[in-house]
Amino acid sequence: MRLIAGFLVLAMLPGLLVFRQTGVSREALEDENRGIRLAAQQLLESDPYARGSRIRRMSDFARNLLRKKRSYEDYELAVQIAIAQARYDEALAFQEKALSVFTGSEEDMAAQYLRMAYLYVLVGEYDKALSWLDLGIAVTPYVEAVLTRAQVRLNTGDTAGALEDVDACLKAAGESTVLLPDIVNIYEAAGAYEKAIELWTRVLDSSASTDGLLDRAYCYVQLDRMTEAEADIARYLLRHEENRTTANTMLAMGWLRRNDYAKADEFFTRALSGDGTDPGTLYYYIVLCAHLRAEHARACEYGEQLIARIEGGESVSTAELRLEDATGRLRVELVPLDYAQLCRMVGASWLVLGDYERSSEVLSLSLRERDDPTVRYLRGSSLLAAERYEEALEDYTAALAANVRTESSRYGSGVCRMQLGLLAEAIEDFRWVAENGEDASLREEAARQLARLTAGEEETETQ
Repeated sequence: MRLIAGFLVLAMLPGLLVFRQTGVSREALEDENRGIRLAAQQLLESDPYARGSRIRRMSDFARNLLRKKRSYEDYELAVQIAIAQARYDEALAFQEKALSVFTGSEEDMAAQYLRMAYLYVLVGEYDKALSWLDLGIAVTPYVEAVLTRAQVRLNTGDTAGALEDVDACLKAAGESTVLLPDIVNIYEAAGAYEKAIELWTRVLDSSASTDGLLDRAYCYVQLDRMTEAEADIARYLLRHEENRTTANTMLAMGWLRRNDYAKADEFFTRALSGDGTDPGTLYYYIVLCAHLRAEHARACEYGEQLIARIEGGESVSTAELRLEDATGRLRVELVPLDYAQLCRMVGASWLVLGDYERSSEVLSLSLRERDDPTVRYLRGSSLLAAERYEEALEDYTAALAANVRTESSRYGSGVCRMQLGLLAEAIEDFRWVAENGEDASLREEAARQLARLTAGEEETETQ
């Protein structure tokens, strides 16, 4: 969308560029034109009219102007005002009127078609945008128009068509790198990461700027070429320390996809040093990595910090992270944390560490969010270790009803019943485990308990 908004002003200046029937125009690559696009981008990047009918969204000025037939110049001025105010629906209505009274050359008419297309893109009507783009490009193949069509085709799922268009733009660009960042974005979005890496390398080699290092690193991450991605990020952060949260989180997610939890943990931890970023989701992922590595003390350390924040009133949804690079492109999107899962991991870690009271407390927080028989089993184990047998028995019973950890749950149930004096039921539980258990050590322990209890019964009967 930012790319489209930047191109919109060009369609209002039909004499600005020279077109050729034989291919995409290279004259769109001049620096002065890029300056126009960037200025327009700043002007048009926000749209406060996301909902409601077009008529309802229009200003009184727009409705009054549309009531009577006006000259093309009147509508043209109205289009420019509406665009400057980010009222794209109004601009589209005026553009339709302007087109209905426009008289000019085929080339000038094509510029009108392209502006129609850009406006339809800005209001999200991509099929209509494609129709107008096809009309305009057939007459005057602006490189911007073809690049816009590539983006729209991506939005409609036509990846092959998008690549065909962007290949044409790249060919037209030749050795120029002015539009190369815009071109390479299409390759990235289409998943052509090898091509994108090649082009980002061209951009970096032709400029002293290191901005493109983050973009190239993103492509390396998508291809699981993590060593090269790390090298680019290290160079990038020498000049862009303020963007370290995005850069390090991007690397962390790449390592996480490769199941290298140690490296993922390392970069998630580095990402926490970023300024102005809510690190809630980062804490969650550190807990996840620690849990998967059986580093239970670390899982509890970071998990308890996040639990304290949320129990203190912080919304879970605020922990979501959408990390963008300096140009506004989304580089990392971490989903809102699953609070029930967080508490489950931390509670399980406290159980391993032997803090059974805290384990049962945290697991209760998980169950408050979502009933889960596996969490019931874990809490039952904590309560049993804390000698809270009646409560533990309730949890083991719930776990058994859901067929969760049946062997261990049945044994735990037997222990609880034995301690509560429910000896007949305890014998039944231990006998089941001794006869059906797959864990040899647990089966042997159940057999010992069974033998002790049955011996006690026989002794009682003899007396």
